Amino acid sequence: MLKLEPNIYVPYIIFASTVGVALVAEFFLRKTLRKKVEETIADVIFLIVSSMLLFAVGWFLSDQLPYWNYRELLRNLSILISAVYITRAAHLLTNRKELRFIPYICFTLAFITSVLFLFLPSENPKVLKALIVLKKFFIFSGSLLVVWELSSAVSREIVAKTVKVTGTILLTVLFLLWELDYLTFDFKTLLGIAIIVFLTALLTVVNSKLIPFLKEKLQNELPLKDLDSLEQNLKVLISTIYIISLIATLKGFSNFEILIDKLYSLYIINTDLIKISVGNLINSVFWGIILFSLLNVGKKLVKLSFPKERREVEGGSAEALIFNLGVLFNLIVLLSSLGITWKVLLPVAGTLGVGIGFGLQTIMNNYVSGFILLFSKKLKVGDILELPSITTTTLGETSPSVFGKVEDIGILSTIIRTNDGVEISIPNSSFISSPIVNFSYKDPYVRLKIPVGVAYSSDPLKVKEILLSVIEELPYTAKFLPRLVRFEELGDSALIFRAIFWIDIRKNIWVRNIVSDFYYKAWYKLKEAGIEIPFPQNDIWFRNSLKVEIEKPENGGMVDKGNSGA
Repeated sequence: MLKLEPNIYVPYIIFASTVGVALVAEFFLRKTLRKKVEETIADVIFLIVSSMLLFAVGWFLSDQLPYWNYRELLRNLSILISAVYITRAAHLLTNRKELRFIPYICFTLAFITSVLFLFLPSENPKVLKALIVLKKFFIFSGSLLVVWELSSAVSREIVAKTVKVTGTILLTVLFLLWELDYLTFDFKTLLGIAIIVFLTALLTVVNSKLIPFLKEKLQNELPLKDLDSLEQNLKVLISTIYIISLIATLKGFSNFEILIDKLYSLYIINTDLIKISVGNLINSVFWGIILFSLLNVGKKLVKLSFPKERREVEGGSAEALIFNLGVLFNLIVLLSSLGITWKVLLPVAGTLGVGIGFGLQTIMNNYVSGFILLFSKKLKVGDILELPSITTTTLGETSPSVFGKVEDIGILSTIIRTNDGVEISIPNSSFISSPIVNFSYKDPYVRLKIPVGVAYSSDPLKVKEILLSVIEELPYTAKFLPRLVRFEELGDSALIFRAIFWIDIRKNIWVRNIVSDFYYKAWYKLKEAGIEIPFPQNDIWFRNSLKVEIEKPENGGMVDKGNSGA
């Protein structure tokens, strides 16, 4: 029988004390934080960090033990405690009640089989081999259940499926390599797996808690479409960083580095000027997703630097400028990551100069025109424009021009959204070479002139009073700007007045509705005052006398004949 030395218990006592300290720290953390969201996030992060620290402490203390079986026992105990902490963090994120005890059972059974393997008196190789296989299977099953539970906490379905599928494939490959003895689980490898689990849990926390929390905080600062775009791009950015971190972890903590290096040595194009490998291509794809996600996030957040009342117009123009410059910068970076530099492009451009010149002429014209529009501020996001020579008939009304709001100034074209919900893409160069009718260039206030005709018997002063009262009652009228009713002319059939007032075109882009509201109110008020709104009528005079005959009806009625002079 193995005689134990007194100091063999010290590492176990220290490890147990460390676990106790972690439990006390967790208790005080929950007492300190009161808000539900903050408490959940902080507690999950604390549990994940604690699992890694306890694992590292247990492994370090095991090196102090003189007997291999007790050393392995402490290592397996630290793995069990670390797995329990990770599982608790997953439960906090998902709040699942059903079958939540199964991962604990799997990890506990793995620990029991490891104890049997270390201290079982039997030296039968088949029994020991069976215990090792069981231990690996229980660890694999528990880990797989935790990954599936973590994936269910992600609200976005595509991200949840990505996490679940990626985690399943990764764990299955690791288990098979471990079972076939191609992968040895030393401290470095286990630390890498712990980091992967930590990153997976962190991804779940960010996608399920932090990003929705950020979206809720900004819901009064940005419009809904900007918030949805911000949320989507943040999740794409975080997921891409997560995948890159997994690859880096596998490369640094296992022998997967050999496979990754082979990808960089497998060339698609291999010439003196251009060398593009599979690894470089994958690297460029990841860089492209990260750069364009950052660009899309940055162009939305830049709006927050503007006051709320100027956020739509000035913030929208700054967003368009940042996007156009960012696209150019991103393309340069991506070409460089592929190994394609100006040194490579210039000879190609010289050879194909004429063709490229004609082919890219329109593209470059529109691209440069977009920058001219943004820097000159002749056109801004949110401006109200009317453009001639564009006819739309699909919606039941023929319109010879386009009236709408500038939604976006893109790389090659500008998007105008009409009042009918139609989005029209117009090349940027059109705004440089053609006149622009901008209703909100310096300020958004424009003057409406609405004609009103009344009968000749009407009192003009009374009409003026009534129309002024109608203008005052309209909610669209800019009260600080002049309002008047002008007596325009003595028409053929009516006295023509014109109601004149100012509106904020950005807030009241539905101009026809304002005119309609004005006529509704004016008609009832004029009718109430007894003022007639006439219809066109004409008197006809004949120079010569006319003879009028009334034919005898077929039923034998009377016939009237006479002369009528006019």
